[in-house]
Amino acid sequence: MINRFLCFLVGLLILSCTNNTKSINKEATMNELNTFMDQWHHSAAIADEEIFFNSLDSNAVYLGTDPSERWLKHEFEIWAMPYFQRDTAWAFKPYNRVWEFSEDSKIAWFDELLETHMGICRGSGVLVKSKDNWKIKQYNLALTLANEKMNEFRKIQNIN
Repeated sequence: MINRFLCFLVGLLILSCTNNTKSINKEATMNELNTFMDQWHHSAAIADEEIFFNSLDSNAVYLGTDPSERWLKHEFEIWAMPYFQRDTAWAFKPYNRVWEFSEDSKIAWFDELLETHMGICRGSGVLVKSKDNWKIKQYNLALTLANEKMNEFRKIQNIN
């Protein structure tokens, strides 16, 4: 009876340590990813094309606000380079970022709100960890529209 109880206690101890480690690792990964994404946004604000484009995976996709804006990395780089020749390409200030992770914590996806020159936008994306660094596989920039303004928007767009 005592042996079963001791085995039960040891099992609980091991389980609690494992869950605690996962929680700590997830917190550390979220901090790492927040720093990565904040640096990525900042690199656009200071027109640092090296950091900005090197943060994107070689086959990354950037989805812009215009329906025609589905850029592969090399296309996006060509399109955006004139903006990076200025003092600032664009300045998006992120807030309200939420992360989710794959079981093995090698894939992360998020959404965030952004203060931009276009008003409040939503960014979302997928990152993959290979070796020791994260790369953005896809980033989607979307305009936000309050529900109560939908009818006005539909009129502007000539949507019945």
